[in-house]
Amino acid sequence: MRLIRCRLESVRRHRTLEVAFAPGLTLIGGANESGKSSLVEAMHRTLFVRAAATGSATRDLRSATHAGHPQVEIDFDAAGHRWSLQKCFSGSGGTSRLSRSGQQALLGGDAEDQLAVLLGVDEIIGSRQVNRVLPTRWAHLWVMQGLAGRNLLDLSAEHYDLQGLITALEGQAKQALQSPFDQLIYNQLEDLVASSLTSRGVKQNSELWKRRQELQQATDRESDAREQLFSYETACSELDENEQSLDALDRQAPDVQQMRRKLLTLKDLQQQVAPLRLQRNQRQQQLGTLTRLGKEVQESEAAMTALRRELSVLKESVATSSSNLIAQRHAFEQLDSKRQLLEERGHGLRRRQDQERLQQRILEVRRRQEQCAELEQQQTSLSNQLNQLPGLDSDALAALQAHQRHLRELDIRLQSMASRVELQTSDRSVLLDGERLSEGDVVQRTGAFRLEVGDGVVLLVSPGEGTGLSALLADRKLSQAQLEKDLKHWSVNSLEDADGLFQRRKELLQQRTVLDARLRQLKEQRRDGQDDDLQKLQEQFAEHQQQPDDPQIAAVEDLPQALSDCRTQYKSVQDQLRCARSDCERADREQTTQERKIQELRIRLERHEARHVQQLQQKREIEEHHGAAATIEADLSEVIRQCALLQERMLALGGDCGLEEGADIEMSLADLEEREQFFNRQRTDLNRARGSLLERCERLGSRELHAELEEAAAHLEVAQQAEEQETRLVESRALLLRRFQEARADLSSRYSSPLRSSINRFIAPFLHQPGDSSELRFDAGDGLKDLRLQRSGQSLEFSQLSGGLKEQLNAAVRLAIAETLRKGHDGCLPVLFDDAFTNSDPSRLEAVGAMLRQAVDLGLQVVVLSCDPAPYRNIADSVVDLDRL
Repeated sequence: MRLIRCRLESVRRHRTLEVAFAPGLTLIGGANESGKSSLVEAMHRTLFVRAAATGSATRDLRSATHAGHPQVEIDFDAAGHRWSLQKCFSGSGGTSRLSRSGQQALLGGDAEDQLAVLLGVDEIIGSRQVNRVLPTRWAHLWVMQGLAGRNLLDLSAEHYDLQGLITALEGQAKQALQSPFDQLIYNQLEDLVASSLTSRGVKQNSELWKRRQELQQATDRESDAREQLFSYETACSELDENEQSLDALDRQAPDVQQMRRKLLTLKDLQQQVAPLRLQRNQRQQQLGTLTRLGKEVQESEAAMTALRRELSVLKESVATSSSNLIAQRHAFEQLDSKRQLLEERGHGLRRRQDQERLQQRILEVRRRQEQCAELEQQQTSLSNQLNQLPGLDSDALAALQAHQRHLRELDIRLQSMASRVELQTSDRSVLLDGERLSEGDVVQRTGAFRLEVGDGVVLLVSPGEGTGLSALLADRKLSQAQLEKDLKHWSVNSLEDADGLFQRRKELLQQRTVLDARLRQLKEQRRDGQDDDLQKLQEQFAEHQQQPDDPQIAAVEDLPQALSDCRTQYKSVQDQLRCARSDCERADREQTTQERKIQELRIRLERHEARHVQQLQQKREIEEHHGAAATIEADLSEVIRQCALLQERMLALGGDCGLEEGADIEMSLADLEEREQFFNRQRTDLNRARGSLLERCERLGSRELHAELEEAAAHLEVAQQAEEQETRLVESRALLLRRFQEARADLSSRYSSPLRSSINRFIAPFLHQPGDSSELRFDAGDGLKDLRLQRSGQSLEFSQLSGGLKEQLNAAVRLAIAETLRKGHDGCLPVLFDDAFTNSDPSRLEAVGAMLRQAVDLGLQVVVLSCDPAPYRNIADSVVDLDRL
């Protein structure tokens, strides 16, 4: 099929638009919103949507600016004839007409049915199918705007005509992809395997599952029979061991009872020796207490004597320190009074000094104010003198000097061009500018002059070959006029007068600058507080005068010397006062320390006296209750003798019991008690276990356990054979299915190789390495999948590619599919790209053009719509510019 022409009326922004398509590559250019996509959508809906469709299928084509229903006419070649298709989308009343030369035109449904045959689709869709089916029609041939980067092979098989592609691939491979009988066998194998296996393992309630359940039951039965036989044999063995353990317990009982009697006797001896040991300890403690109290009484008496002696010495020292402290305090008070007198004299001297300073300050402020007024007056005078002078600055003076120099240069140049005329001899009259010359006359002329010799000779002489003189004269005149104008402007007669005025003005400006700096300094001093307010100073001076003055201070003539002497005396008295205060504080601290020591000695003496009385009282109480030390010693000796006799009997009895010296009898009895309880519990447990074992032996011995084990083993063998047989059957089916799938995959791979080769041929301009190529997988159930690109040794998924490479690979896939399908459509199919290469950089657009041109050379028709048509003009067979239509 090949597009010839398309004509639109009242479609969106187009009132009328007619486009002719070249057999090869047609380029349609235009700016954004120029109607390129409207043309594509109108052609797409005209080819695949019924004219009588309603809803968005036709509403989206209507124009908001032009009256009338959308009408589209398309001429195309198909099935060996040229056809003309006309549709008017007016809702349910829409009309369609399909005609070819030499045949009666088809109308309505007949036209739609014939169009479906020509396009190779099942039917022309109606309103209900537009949203679902229309995007799949020719999605592998026409790239709509914005969809160039979408992976075509990720979509369903309807988007790239899988059935037609399979038919074309089978035609190239010269054998069927798979026969219907192969598909039937494959489906039956899938059903058989699915009836026994799932993705998680064996399917429940399948034959294999039942065989395995039976095998598990037979295994459990055989294991149970084996366990019953083993339990019977184990019970008989345990019963024998139980009876032997009961006999051993009965033999150990007399030894335990005899050991118990010996331990009880040993416990009685320990109870007897305990009071004796307590008495021994008490007597030892009493004797030790009496001895300790005797020593403490002697130590207390010696300590009290020493404390009384030390207390007497400290009291005498405190009396002496008190008298010295009183004398020091009296001296300190005298020095403090002298210090106060000197301090008052110093205040008076400083107050007089402040008065004199204020008076000097007032005079200084007045002097500065007068100086500031005088400077302001001088500043005003200088400003007046400057105002009277003309405003001649350095630039103006430089301009005057430049004019003067230029005028001098012109004079010099004119003088260099002057002519000297000397009449030496002549027999005729000679006139120079009308003046007669005599022999020997010499005349100079700076410009052109006329020389007349006799009556018939007139000479016009121009110095400098007659060039530039008039210009020099004009320039000198202009410079002279400008200089005179400038001198008149500054009211001077010469450059020297102007220079004098400038120097005078400069001197006055310098003097005013000095005055300004001095005034600014005085004002800054006043602003910074260096000059106080005169009124405040006078008020402070008046306050000082109101204070009464000491006559002695008023009589002082040398005030700084008097103030210095006062400071010296005050410092000396202050040092003496500081030393006196330090001595008083030290004496006070020493007296306080001695008094504190006296208090501590008294407290210590009182404590020793109280302790001495308490020690005597304790000694007297012990002697009253227990006797003297000799009596306590006699009682202690008797108690020690009795303890030794009992200890000997305990050692002998402990040796018989196997106890070490110092062992705990209570713990040994507790251990023996625990041992007896253990024996009793063990005997009880053994008797209970004996009964249970007898019951098990009687119960199990009544059955034929060996026969039951043999029968269960036979059933297990049969179940194992059945399970193994069913397992081999299922595994063989699964193996056959895998082999069938591998064979199909291998066959589909061989059939998809022409398509992959075609893609590689189109994408070759974008691949730079020898091993770079495209990859895809063909599955009979899912179609074409897993589009990838092999680049630089890496296999990249479609999603990993850049935006531009996605567009280019998608275009190559579409061109490869179109090339594969074109033989079923009269050797040609139209492939359309609507702004499909917007992400491709300019350097690769040349490769895009080569790929499109290659498709044209292979017999495909290519239509490119772009808002930037410049890169495609060189390869286009026909160019349509919508901006000019």
